[in-house]
Amino acid sequence: MKSIAILIGLCFLLLAVGQTQVRRAPSLQPTALEAFARQPGTYVALSNEVGRLDSREAHAIVTVLVLENAAQPHDRVRGIRIDLSSPDSKDAVYLGEETLVVYKNALDEIGRNVPGSRNTARDDLAPGGTSYLGSGIFWNPDSRPRVHALNAAYYFAPDSEGLFLSTLKDAGFRFPDQDPSDLSADIARAIDQLGSH
Repeated sequence: MKSIAILIGLCFLLLAVGQTQVRRAPSLQPTALEAFARQPGTYVALSNEVGRLDSREAHAIVTVLVLENAAQPHDRVRGIRIDLSSPDSKDAVYLGEETLVVYKNALDEIGRNVPGSRNTARDDLAPGGTSYLGSGIFWNPDSRPRVHALNAAYYFAPDSEGLFLSTLKDAGFRFPDQDPSDLSADIARAIDQLGSH
């Protein structure tokens, strides 16, 4: 009887320890554009594809959006949606017009720094490891609310290198041999189109 009580006690102890080690990922807050898109009565007033990134591992479609809401006829929200897909995952991020220049500049910064970092990143790479070159605007310390937005970097792996995109969820999307300037050019086209509407 005493051994059964000890066994039950150990099971509860292991269960308690296991629960404390499981960390739930904090929920992501939507961007303002995503929140507006998800409101009842919101409809797409304009949708236009401005670019694509395609690789053997992932695909991205960049679409200009102008959204309106029937309940708020004078409110118009503009920006882009980036639909990301790979064999294992799909996601879409919504970036408001007010943030597009910041994203474009960050992608340009990463692209400018790739040539100077290439040899160092490859030399410092642990066997089977991956190294990333990013921009400070994509850094999200745990003290701020995490937003369902775009995170970009250039990755160096033993088998390839290229653009890496994530939406701060579990999955990431690799675009081997793609440069950040490709996505930057798509965002520039979106900025131009939004400026003319």
